[in-house]
Amino acid sequence: MHALGLIGENFLGVTNTYVIATVVAVLIFAAFSFGLKNKNLIPSRAQNFFEWIIESIFAFIDSITGKRERTMEIFPLCATIFFYVFCSNLIELIPGLGVFPFLRSPSSDLMFTFSIAIFSMVYIHVKALSKLGLFPYLGKYINFKSPIHFFVGILEALGEFTRTFSLGLRLFGNLFAGEMLLMVVSSLIAFIVPLPFLALEVLVGFIQALIFSSLIAIFYVITVELEEHE
Repeated sequence: MHALGLIGENFLGVTNTYVIATVVAVLIFAAFSFGLKNKNLIPSRAQNFFEWIIESIFAFIDSITGKRERTMEIFPLCATIFFYVFCSNLIELIPGLGVFPFLRSPSSDLMFTFSIAIFSMVYIHVKALSKLGLFPYLGKYINFKSPIHFFVGILEALGEFTRTFSLGLRLFGNLFAGEMLLMVVSSLIAFIVPLPFLALEVLVGFIQALIFSSLIAIFYVITVELEEHE
């Protein structure tokens, strides 16, 4: 899906969804910087709130990986993606987004979800490469022990591409469908009736962010542990 350019159609590749996505990232950074700026032994309400969020996500990712070492390695990416996807979905609830062509939420752009998926998978493989070394890492995809092993290695390599594609497409489909539903309902009946759909969209955004982060943690564990047992 192509996003209309905010500063010219092809000016430095800047699109309206890119600008909104940048605003979301800045707001998240500012919020956590403010909430965790002054860490006290007796936390303030803001510090307590942000620490509770981080600890809850950490415990959730830890239950997926099953090992504290794995959790420490993948948690920064999972937590960042969770907040970014969830807030990017929330921002579409602001009146005007999706109505005016120069204001569109990032979740309405297929390139946004694909960018997150590609970055996540590249991060996973870079971490696996640095942890395992070049030859143990490549051994999963390039194996000349037998024709069967070679064929399985090719399938594993193709599986990484299809996994990345499915991650981006799945996230886009769920988020974009919710935004379209809100636009249709709001255009038909502007008051009161859309409120339940707004609440449903918040819930869907939370679930999708959580599922995406969970899949990243699962893929990391599978990538590292399978390669370690080669």
